[in-house]
Amino acid sequence: MKRMITMCMLLIMGSLTSGSVPQAHGALNYLPIPFEYNSDNTVRDVNYPTGTPVVLGGIPFNIPSSPNLNTWDSIIGAPTGPKTIPIPVNRANVREVHTLFNCSWGSPGRQWTTLDFYWSGGTVDQIVLTAGVDIRDWWNAGWVDTTTPPTVQVYSGTGPPPHSLPTRIDKQIFVFDDPSYAGKVLEKIVVTDNGADGVYRAFLYGLTVAFSPDAGPGIFLLMD
Repeated sequence: MKRMITMCMLLIMGSLTSGSVPQAHGALNYLPIPFEYNSDNTVRDVNYPTGTPVVLGGIPFNIPSSPNLNTWDSIIGAPTGPKTIPIPVNRANVREVHTLFNCSWGSPGRQWTTLDFYWSGGTVDQIVLTAGVDIRDWWNAGWVDTTTPPTVQVYSGTGPPPHSLPTRIDKQIFVFDDPSYAGKVLEKIVVTDNGADGVYRAFLYGLTVAFSPDAGPGIFLLMD
């Protein structure tokens, strides 16, 4: 069974501001999830935050420091066509997924990045990111420069010369607190980018899941 969920629907289900904890679940454990990196994001901004963990928007992420690879960038490889990365999670009782997505280029309204959430029992939830709403260009260069909540900016800096334009990192949140998810295992997340070089390409800088304590020990515990 495959279900499509928009970020607006997730908000209705009970989204949170960055770093808050749903009262119904008490404390949440936060677990940064590694994935297959193919790029070093500090080429965009040498001061981009790294660390294990580094806290951005109140959420801990594990981001390797340069010169290590620390980003999945869909611009790497063929210039056009789908690029996909499967990210194993294998964690029960996941209530939130936090991501650090931005894109290169882009224009408002494009829907070229999807996330498929695979749960035990065969359920797949698909979320589509909309440029100008959920995701935007990594610097203020006149492409797509806006987002709307729950996406929030968690870093600002300055890019390399000769342009030296303002850079940013944005954080998204996806909430799964409906009772139907209780006890289910989030097996993996599959990210797909369908853009093209010079038009739109997304990149992922970090991913963290938050799960209720009865799912087992996590690495970080954040409280209201």
